[in-house]
Amino acid sequence: MSRVFDKSISEKYNKYFSSIHELTAPFVEYSLEQNEPIQNQEKKLKPWDSGKAGIPLAWSGKRNTIFVDHTDTHTLVIGPTGSKKSRLVVMPSIRILGSTGESMIISDPKAEIYNRTAAYLEQKGYSVFVLNLRSPMHGQRWNPLIIPFEFYSQGEIDKAYEFVNDIAENLIQAEKSEKDPFWDNSAGSFFFGLVLLLFKYCQEHGLGSTYVHMGNVIELRNILLSGPYQRNKLWAYAKTDQIITAALIGTVETANDTKAGILSTFDQKVRMFSIQPNLLDMLSTNDFDMNRIGTMPTAVFLIVPDEKTGYHGLVSLFIKQSYEYMIFNAQLDAERDGIHTGVLKNRVNYILDEFSSLPTIRDFPAMVTAARSRNIRFTLIIQSKHQLIQRYRDETETIQTNCNNWIFLTSRELQFLEEVSALCGKTVGEAPQPILSVADLQRLDKDAGEAVLLCGRAKPCVTNLADIEIYDKNKFEPLPVVNRVPQLPPKIDVVLSDNM
Repeated sequence: MSRVFDKSISEKYNKYFSSIHELTAPFVEYSLEQNEPIQNQEKKLKPWDSGKAGIPLAWSGKRNTIFVDHTDTHTLVIGPTGSKKSRLVVMPSIRILGSTGESMIISDPKAEIYNRTAAYLEQKGYSVFVLNLRSPMHGQRWNPLIIPFEFYSQGEIDKAYEFVNDIAENLIQAEKSEKDPFWDNSAGSFFFGLVLLLFKYCQEHGLGSTYVHMGNVIELRNILLSGPYQRNKLWAYAKTDQIITAALIGTVETANDTKAGILSTFDQKVRMFSIQPNLLDMLSTNDFDMNRIGTMPTAVFLIVPDEKTGYHGLVSLFIKQSYEYMIFNAQLDAERDGIHTGVLKNRVNYILDEFSSLPTIRDFPAMVTAARSRNIRFTLIIQSKHQLIQRYRDETETIQTNCNNWIFLTSRELQFLEEVSALCGKTVGEAPQPILSVADLQRLDKDAGEAVLLCGRAKPCVTNLADIEIYDKNKFEPLPVVNRVPQLPPKIDVVLSDNM
């Protein structure tokens, strides 16, 4: 507590704080010397524990160890730009998790996390994948339409609709106009219908999943709104399916002015796919099986430009789709074994840097509530609570309360500072005083890695976190850059008979 209190106040308020020893007694120690959890027979794993690795909560320089929360607890990390969130929490967490083989999905705004940790994970036997939205040809491919198309082809129509709706929510309707959401909602419905029309055409005309991509969704849009002959044939074909008709009719058969407004909104939302061939190539097929993340050691880095938000919807979509698909497969396995609830075989950790900058993830409060029972943990890194409220509004409290660990680094947000101060409590007596005042919370020693830790039902603790340099005795060179040759996906050639 080097700079939080002067000595007299520190001694006076000492009883209101948890000591590092008290706080970390139930947790696992990670040896910085051996780069692995210490096997301590006295700390027997409880039924709710599912691993030996997790988020660093404290650093003992004398013991050369890190105290790690290995339980199924979610964590909220708060600190603005420059507060060392990545160096004190994110990168160390990846190193610790990597020592035990737990899977990770990591949002990485600057690619710094990938460059610092990917080579270490590969050496540990991980399958490392990178979806590089900053430079699409320097990473693997992921097609968000493939999974729902597989469901559609297998007759799992309801599941296909559910996944397509998630795509529409994240790509078309994520940033709705509050004053007039009609245009965004209509464009989302139009997108939903186009995707289902593409599924229907590809399945009935013997076209494989290579034709199911965003470029062909846009191609169907162009045909459906082109000259009357082609348009009428395709529209007649679309109307053989009631759901597709319901989704498209509000655009195809509406007044011209309204149609123009909907199409303008739609075209704006999908513009990045039509003007960037490399991005379209990246989203044209899958280079990995998403289900493997929950079954074997896997790390997926989502590299997204932090200077512009146009691609953030794809990150939110990947988080949502991967979560639901892994749970779906775990549930199938459980039902085959006669078990009620499916649990992932290998724990998956979502480490979401700049979480509050991502577009709202549909149903995220429900996701974070149910994740623990599925062997999934979330670590949410935010710059401010205000950003979180902008995204999730009334559901912000649900997200916060489901994060049992809060790691507070610093803030200039007065209302949030007052909230943290209140959570730390007050002294007992005639004139109660905040145990940690707003001023105290702004004076944590950044260089010493000081942070305020609110952990479960324990009293607050001022802890020290180790910088990533302390973990990295052996430097790892960044992995070689993936260089894919650009290849445009096949374009659909719509041919319909006259009696359609």
